[in-house]
Amino acid sequence: MEKSLYLNESRGLEILRDGPSIWIRQEGKAGRRIPARLIGRVVIIGNLKLEAGAITLFTENDIPVTFMNMRGEETAVTIPYNHNLPRHYEEQKIFLETENNIQRVKNWIFAERRLLQLETMKRLSKGAAAVFTSKGFRESDYQRFIDAYIKGGQESWKIVNGVVSNLFREMIIGSLIEADLDPHMGVLHRRHNFGLVLDICHMMGAAEDLQSLQFLRLCKDKAYMLKSQQGQSVTKEGMKDIIHRFENRRKALYETLGRILDDLFELMREMRT
Repeated sequence: MEKSLYLNESRGLEILRDGPSIWIRQEGKAGRRIPARLIGRVVIIGNLKLEAGAITLFTENDIPVTFMNMRGEETAVTIPYNHNLPRHYEEQKIFLETENNIQRVKNWIFAERRLLQLETMKRLSKGAAAVFTSKGFRESDYQRFIDAYIKGGQESWKIVNGVVSNLFREMIIGSLIEADLDPHMGVLHRRHNFGLVLDICHMMGAAEDLQSLQFLRLCKDKAYMLKSQQGQSVTKEGMKDIIHRFENRRKALYETLGRILDDLFELMREMRT
């Protein structure tokens, strides 16, 4: 599994291209050279000097790049450009050919989302999860369950969940590119840019919620959130904690994502027979 590269805003930090590698230079520190072949995806947070050649190096090597600020607002995504359609583009079109196919995919999305919601409930409260398992639950029940943990901290939740969601999207985009799937051909988010990415994010939304809640529990006792006239934002230390938490769970998240993609291909095969 290639490494993720996180570049956080820092005084004097510059990112340059050096042949098939990037060169990370910062005042007062020794430079670092990282070959592009070792990088799987890139997340750039805040403002820093980034040579245009470094971006093209990433795209030449099929490495997606996400740009976001300290409030978790995604400002841009760059993906490799290729005038040829993804290898499975024609196969993916089967999902949208009939209303029955569309509904079947939607049912699969909702079922997967529900499964991951139940797993999150179990992590947060086994007692509540047992009640939901025996009686069943709706989307609104799950949202009330999560709201009880937020308890009025809506702004903090929105910002932190935005950061976490960006990390998940970056992971999903990279995996779809590797699988030669069209990231824009969604069903639930049909005719949206990155529609399939958003469909899978919807399925994995509970995993995003769990990481966001775990961070908010911790940040109460640490200076991980900053208030200013512009509103709240995540501090550099807070951003490091979010990234560290995500990376610690990356193997398990990739296993979940891999299972989802396997099911996606299985659906394609079943619909074409």
